[in-house]
Amino acid sequence: MKKNSQIHIFLETPLREKLIQQSDEQGISLSEICRNKLKENSQLTKIEIMIEQIQKSILHDRALYKSKVLRYSK
Repeated sequence: MKKNSQIHIFLETPLREKLIQQSDEQGISLSEICRNKLKENSQLTKIEIMIEQIQKSILHDRALYKSKVLRYSK
């Protein structure tokens, strides 16, 4: 199995120009800047999923706590 594969994307001209400018400023290729952006987005998605799971857990724990408090206060 190959370790690498190619992907071809179409960029709108303003976005492409912005990415080229960023790549020039950072001294890396356009391909590398695109790979970095994709990695960042992937990491952000993972973080967002983790935050959602934490929020659900907190809401569940609060609901359990409230039900216990109500049960013992009667």
